[in-house]
Amino acid sequence: MFSSKILVLFLGIIMVLSAVSALEIIEAMPTSTQATMTQGEYMTCYNQFNGTYFPYKVMVTYFPGNYSGGMGFPSKWTVTNDGQEHNAVVPTTSTALMQGVSWELPLNNYVGGVAIPLTTPDTRLPWAQQLGVKGALVMQTQMAGEPLGVTLADNLLFATEDSMMGSISAINPVTGQIVWTATGLAGQAMNNAIVYKGLVIVSVGGVCFTFSQFVHYETHHYNEIMRARNGAIYAFNATDGRLVWMIFTKGEAMPAPAVYHGVLAYTTGGGCFAAVNATTGQMLWKDSFPGYMGNMASVNYYVMPNGTPLFIAGFTYTVAPYGFLLAVNGLNGRLAWNATMPSPYVGANTGLGDVPPAVDQQAGLVIDNDIANFNASSNTVDTVTFALNASTGKPVWATNLGTGIIPPAFKGGMPTIHGNFIYDGSPSLGIVAKLYVNNGSIVWETRLPDLKIPPQLPGGPRGSPTYYHGLLWVAAGSRVYVLSPTTGDVLSMYYVGGRMGIVNPVITGGTMYLSNSYGWVVAIPLSQIFPDWESY
Repeated sequence: MFSSKILVLFLGIIMVLSAVSALEIIEAMPTSTQATMTQGEYMTCYNQFNGTYFPYKVMVTYFPGNYSGGMGFPSKWTVTNDGQEHNAVVPTTSTALMQGVSWELPLNNYVGGVAIPLTTPDTRLPWAQQLGVKGALVMQTQMAGEPLGVTLADNLLFATEDSMMGSISAINPVTGQIVWTATGLAGQAMNNAIVYKGLVIVSVGGVCFTFSQFVHYETHHYNEIMRARNGAIYAFNATDGRLVWMIFTKGEAMPAPAVYHGVLAYTTGGGCFAAVNATTGQMLWKDSFPGYMGNMASVNYYVMPNGTPLFIAGFTYTVAPYGFLLAVNGLNGRLAWNATMPSPYVGANTGLGDVPPAVDQQAGLVIDNDIANFNASSNTVDTVTFALNASTGKPVWATNLGTGIIPPAFKGGMPTIHGNFIYDGSPSLGIVAKLYVNNGSIVWETRLPDLKIPPQLPGGPRGSPTYYHGLLWVAAGSRVYVLSPTTGDVLSMYYVGGRMGIVNPVITGGTMYLSNSYGWVVAIPLSQIFPDWESY
């Protein structure tokens, strides 16, 4: 039996959901209250939108008793890793977060996967006996865990999981309790969720190819190649998980989109660079670049001196030069410029489709990272950080960070811009580097201790470093490293466990949030990672 108060709340939720245009609600009923919940559990199942059926049931489970406001976060998260510069520092007014909170959430257990204990030996991972430890670590990140970091905005922490059908969850940042979770998305959710005007937006799609794509490659029909066919973009109400709009895409929509002034731009494995109205999902413009594949190079933007926004994203191509950066006019989608790896470097493998570009709005530069000059006899590549003129795409400078064994899967390091400097990593070399923005000259390079690199293990860091409180915070392998931005000295190494792939630390107050390929989201007090952090 329900109390009258809960019944009124339940009927209110049903009325709101029934108002969503053309959404067929199969089920919307509370189930038994779980031990960690205080006000009930509400489940809603969606199987179509605007007359088009979903491949899987999208199940939204909402726990209103787990929500608490007053975090003081910004209401938006518009680009991967929170902003054009990729420095994920979020202000807060929460006393608890300023002091530092600690919790571990086995998120995969709630969305149909398995959260593997963080202290599990590598040899006990799925696929380890068949693919070896390095292959198993990559598979775990790409097929079952969380490749990218979390999103912190609008009073909540948002995390995606790519286990089986994709999912997105909203988490109370203080308690680590789930506020709502949506499962059954059309593809793997492998990116950083975007938050805008009360919506959390996630694009989905996996890394696989059908056999016909290999036929296109063998017959040199490169422009017909498309990666995956299970792409889609979903917009959920950020507070309660209600589905507001969704669209299917041509090919996977694995890269995260970006939003600027209500225009949400995205790329796909089918060569699309397109934009929709962020609040309604209505298509605004759509470009087609046959054979280009959106990979992990999430969209960023640059605002021209005349106020026109350019959306910028990387694409992979199957033959040389293997990758391109494209910039399109955010108002009409017209191509503004098309760039490749600056000479004399020759891009290799997955190319510029891997690494999300960072944008220095003040300097008018696009900063990216790629591997180049593949040597087949030694299986080595150079890791190159470079800058392009954001208005024209013309090369400004390129700097070789060093030569190492080619890393598996995601090949580059995601750059962070802070002040007049760039902080970047190389999975091939296991280093973090500091470079000048204006000319790319190297200030220092630091090899991260105890981080195993190719050919033995995947290496790192892949995610962008975070600059906070006069310190550089880096997630790589199973550890968080704290470096001096001035000298590059390693000040602290903190063991988290599991593996962190393209993961950037997200910091607010005295708390750090990390996602993990083993299916976990964790909150760690900064004082636990580096006790002296407040003295810097």
